[in-house]
Amino acid sequence: MTTNNQPLSPKSVFKNITFIHIAFCATILLFGTVTFFTTENAFLNVSDANDIFLYLVPVFAIAAAVLSVTIFQKNLNQVQEKPAIQDKLIHLQTSKLIQYAMIEAPAFFGIVIFLMTSNLIYLIISAVLLAYLVMLKPSASQMKEDLKLNAEQDQEFRRLMR
Repeated sequence: MTTNNQPLSPKSVFKNITFIHIAFCATILLFGTVTFFTTENAFLNVSDANDIFLYLVPVFAIAAAVLSVTIFQKNLNQVQEKPAIQDKLIHLQTSKLIQYAMIEAPAFFGIVIFLMTSNLIYLIISAVLLAYLVMLKPSASQMKEDLKLNAEQDQEFRRLMR
């Protein structure tokens, strides 16, 4: 078995991040769709004061969304300290993976609770999280901005993105 030890290029990292993003979005969409169509007697109820999940799911969703932004920003600050563009690329890819996972977890939680209770509010919360995740779609310009490149690294980035 041979390994490929070529340095990462911005183009390959962009493809990886895009693939990861699509995979996270697709799994939420697929799981939510299958769950919706296999659940009988789905209903919408937001007034059941005895349902602990009515409080837990939204709080988890909001907390995870806020934390995903906070942790991502913290990780971006660490990217600036990396001297080589390859180190910055690896760190950015890891940061994006963490950000996407932190949004996927409460979305899955909401879908599972919908599966248990048949209350559509949980599926709606998961759909909102999916919409938020879709809005985080990676772009080359955003990736470049996130990397906080110096002039030399910017030239290398442009050259390697071709």
